Amino acid sequence: MRAFLRRHFILEKSFLYNVLAIAVPIALQNMISFGVAVTDSVMLGSLGDVAISAANLGGQPFSILMSVGFGLSSGGSVLIAQYWGKGDTARIRQVMRISMQVVLCASAAMTALCLALPRQVMMLYSSETQVIDAAAGYLSLVAFSYIPYSVSNNYITSLRAVEKVKIAAVIYGASFFVNVFFNYMFIFGRFGAPALGVRGAAVGTVIARCSELLLVTAYMYRKEDVTGFRFGQCLHLRNDLLRDYVRHSVPVLGNEVLWGVGFSVTAAIIGRIGSVFVTANSIASVLNQLAFVFVLGVANAAAVVTGKTVGAGRMDRVQKTANTLVAMSVVEGVFSCAMILCLRPVFLSLYTVTPAAREAAWQIIGVLAVLHLSLSIDVTCIVGVLRGGGDTRMAFAFDCGALWLVSIPAGLVSGLVLRWPVPLVYVLLKLDSPIKTVLSLLRLKSGKWVRRVTVP
Repeated sequence: MRAFLRRHFILEKSFLYNVLAIAVPIALQNMISFGVAVTDSVMLGSLGDVAISAANLGGQPFSILMSVGFGLSSGGSVLIAQYWGKGDTARIRQVMRISMQVVLCASAAMTALCLALPRQVMMLYSSETQVIDAAAGYLSLVAFSYIPYSVSNNYITSLRAVEKVKIAAVIYGASFFVNVFFNYMFIFGRFGAPALGVRGAAVGTVIARCSELLLVTAYMYRKEDVTGFRFGQCLHLRNDLLRDYVRHSVPVLGNEVLWGVGFSVTAAIIGRIGSVFVTANSIASVLNQLAFVFVLGVANAAAVVTGKTVGAGRMDRVQKTANTLVAMSVVEGVFSCAMILCLRPVFLSLYTVTPAAREAAWQIIGVLAVLHLSLSIDVTCIVGVLRGGGDTRMAFAFDCGALWLVSIPAGLVSGLVLRWPVPLVYVLLKLDSPIKTVLSLLRLKSGKWVRRVTVP
């Protein structure tokens, strides 16, 4: 048995420590983001169903922007991680410059759209006038946070690929306190500030994102000593690695954009079914984010470790690395499932919502718990191992194909045509995860996913 494990897995404690050294700070960063989400949700929950729904729908354009930014940053990180394995910091700086330039353009375009047409954008997600009005007011303010968020997040994501992960937890930890304080101040009108309700949450978010950018800038110019990247380099237009960046980033970007749009389409389907489903999904989404912090921690660590191993040319360890990371994701999935089920009654007690919304949330959270058994595996494989190994096109095909060819059509028909019960519609909307799990495991077993993306 031990010989079998040695042949197929990496059993050294140093490997486990290395993965955890990357995964834990990332999970902590995501936990801080969860803390912001849950405090926002609880604060707004005291204002009623409309406030929760408005903030949830008003945040959908940001979800698309996050997907775009994550796609562009992760596409660059595929290159950065493998160049990090080779020790080529000059190429790393070039990739970071290209990635930052593209992210700036994308976030500026999204900001302009949401500031110019906030109500029209919100009408895509709901048909209820009261929710649309509140969501448009939220969106017209929170859009000012898009550019500072995108710049900070792009830089922090790039640093992950060179195993600089602790600074992200420090920055987002400080941002957490800024966000909670100003949200409390402007939502409820404390310390002499006006009581803005849902719009107050947007004001707090903008202030928090600006504080993140200030901290990132201070760290970049005073502490960061690995990559040597500076914002001034974004003014340089010569990009020798642009072709490589495009070739490996476009599949990741397409993956994240289509996934983000698909997520918004899912939100629109839920919004068209009714405010009870919107409220229940909003509550369940916050608990999902808590469990997802561990999933993303392992997945991002998998991308860095896999990319570094491939870049260093250690092909004898690549497949064993993938097997070990998948095994870790199975354990993490069981943990997440159990945690969600245990926290469900306590979590629901925090909300003041209608009995119908509470019942729907209880059922959806149960489905969500079971879903994490496959979700942890498919995210680790696609976001982590396949991308880190340079197999970005197949990761794109799996992630978006299952979503757009199965989940969204099933959700549209069951929810808007057949009018099936909310829990069953939710199951069908999430059907892509087990499909992606099977496809990803078959791809890893084939061994055809390993691709060296660096140049001499």
